Amino acid sequence: MSPQTRIAQVLLDTRLPQLDRPFDYLIPEGFNVSVGSLVKVPLRQRKTAAQGYVVGLSDATAHTGTLAEIAEVVSPVGLLAPQTYALAEAIAERQAGSTADIVRLAIPPRYVRTEKKWREQVPQTPTARPVPTELSAVDGFSEDSWATMLQQSGRTALYLPHGGETNAQGEWTPRSCAVISRLAQSAYAAGQSLIIVVPTWRHLALYEQPLRDALPDDIVVSLHSELAPAERYRNFLLCLEQSPRVVLGTRHAVYAPVHNLSGVVVLDDSDESHSEPLAPYPHTRDIALLRGSLEGSATVFASLVPSLSVTRWVEQGYVEAIAPTTSQRAQVIPTELALGEGVEQAPARLPSQAFRAAKEALKTGPVLVQVFRTGFAPGVSCAQCREKSFCRTCSGPLRVPDGSSKPSCLWCGVTDTTWRCVHCGHDRFLPRGHGIERTLADIGKSFPGVPLVRADGQHRVSRVPNTPALVIATRGAEPLADQGYRAVLLLDGAAMLSRESIGALEDSLQAWESAIALLADDGTGFLTDVSGQPALAVSSGRYEPLLRHEVTQRQALRMPPSTRIASLSGPASVVMSAQQALEAAGGLIDVLGPVSIEGGIRVIARFSYAEGARVTRELRAIRQKLAVSRNRSQPARLRIVVDNPDRLDALLRESDEARVG
Repeated sequence: MSPQTRIAQVLLDTRLPQLDRPFDYLIPEGFNVSVGSLVKVPLRQRKTAAQGYVVGLSDATAHTGTLAEIAEVVSPVGLLAPQTYALAEAIAERQAGSTADIVRLAIPPRYVRTEKKWREQVPQTPTARPVPTELSAVDGFSEDSWATMLQQSGRTALYLPHGGETNAQGEWTPRSCAVISRLAQSAYAAGQSLIIVVPTWRHLALYEQPLRDALPDDIVVSLHSELAPAERYRNFLLCLEQSPRVVLGTRHAVYAPVHNLSGVVVLDDSDESHSEPLAPYPHTRDIALLRGSLEGSATVFASLVPSLSVTRWVEQGYVEAIAPTTSQRAQVIPTELALGEGVEQAPARLPSQAFRAAKEALKTGPVLVQVFRTGFAPGVSCAQCREKSFCRTCSGPLRVPDGSSKPSCLWCGVTDTTWRCVHCGHDRFLPRGHGIERTLADIGKSFPGVPLVRADGQHRVSRVPNTPALVIATRGAEPLADQGYRAVLLLDGAAMLSRESIGALEDSLQAWESAIALLADDGTGFLTDVSGQPALAVSSGRYEPLLRHEVTQRQALRMPPSTRIASLSGPASVVMSAQQALEAAGGLIDVLGPVSIEGGIRVIARFSYAEGARVTRELRAIRQKLAVSRNRSQPARLRIVVDNPDRLDALLRESDEARVG
């Protein structure tokens, strides 16, 4: 900082929309302040100093009054990198949110001791690192493929290969690991960084060791919420160093402030874990594209099945598709669920063909059984009239936990000890559907003496040995099997496809294909209770026609991803006022709703991509205006969620609840 530079622009770490802009402060003599430093500054509205990040330095100000001085330098480290700040502003503009909210997602909580130790050890100048002279060859991909995927400002849909192979350590790993590792090697060999964003802990366990095997030990940096907070902050600081890094992490890793970014790889972008649950609710897919446009970096969407958004972009020519030239996809047989009196069928709710194949496969290795739901039974129906039953307290779905004799509500948790059918008055109910616990009980009866392994969110299993066992797993929690599974049984197909969700097809295809990819090359998969085009697509492994048809239907219905949406919820007076202002500004296709919700109403505005910037800018202005005018008699806020299709599902659920009520 030059002697003349005595003014800092500070972005306050606040949740108040009206303060979502930089403020000028004087820098006192002797303060070590740089762009990105964390400081404390006075605010008229607060008795105590507020924290904020320095986002700019200058020697002049447009403020006509007297400037306040920075009260304290909390950290002289440039925690908020300029590129991160620019990205946060772009995301806030797109999502109609606050820049400070994005910064809070991008920078993990500070740990003083960790930062002090890092500052003592960080080299003043970048140290020379060994560069691999021989890069790994990957079957099915030419040398030109890697350059294409990592070209400046490039956008690629990477179709990952199926099956697995034995690595140098003698472990069976999916072939997709070799593809991602080779991308990382290519970026590092060019002296650049790569960010790999995965949806879940299972993906972290899958890709971390192959990356470390392919690169020098200290190049790979993990960034995810399951790390100890101090370790996560240390790894964030490592990204600030002027050295190439390969960052592997969950959705917040997309903000990693790495040096000389080559590209961002988003794995399985259709996974719901890529949707941020905190305001302003950005999706990893959109953040990666924004970062690519701002920094000129590549964006790679890697998956076994492309999402509908990526499918649409490929059709438009906005994204280039790259697929392996060879295929090791195992055979998949769709079969309808056969209900009969045979001992082989009824207890395990399996078609006889799949049951016989599973028995044969268990002679040589493990068999995977994928189920849709957790718990014992995900629903309750009357034993006499067979009508579905709902909670009498909140109208939520009832379930039977752990084989209990009384149903309880999935939403409010209340146990209905005096259950009686509201339609016919009968006092006996039947469990409806099969959760993982009920499946375990049924499978155990059908395969006596076979070891059972449970894998779900509460029982994490990363790998199982190549020995006979039945692995019962919920979608997304399937462990690896040494040498691959001998058979995979995909249950609950009809339930997955028929649920009231706009993303049912997309999510189901991704879940099925992820399980199929764990098969040994000579293994066989069985899809139960599904027919028609989805079954044919799963059987052939050609999903593009089905996905393109879905995109075309969405376009005709003006549904995402062909249009953009914004959900507005809150007190009726606030929502209606915001809706009127939005309609007056123009740019909308239409407005769905209102639908009554707890505490007010919800509406959904639909608008085109061409009008997106205009609509979100107006939404942001409405939000800031309401924040300024809000008083104690009206404490509720307007909640704005942009481009989240789950809001359409919520609208449907709320409509159903209103009818039930």
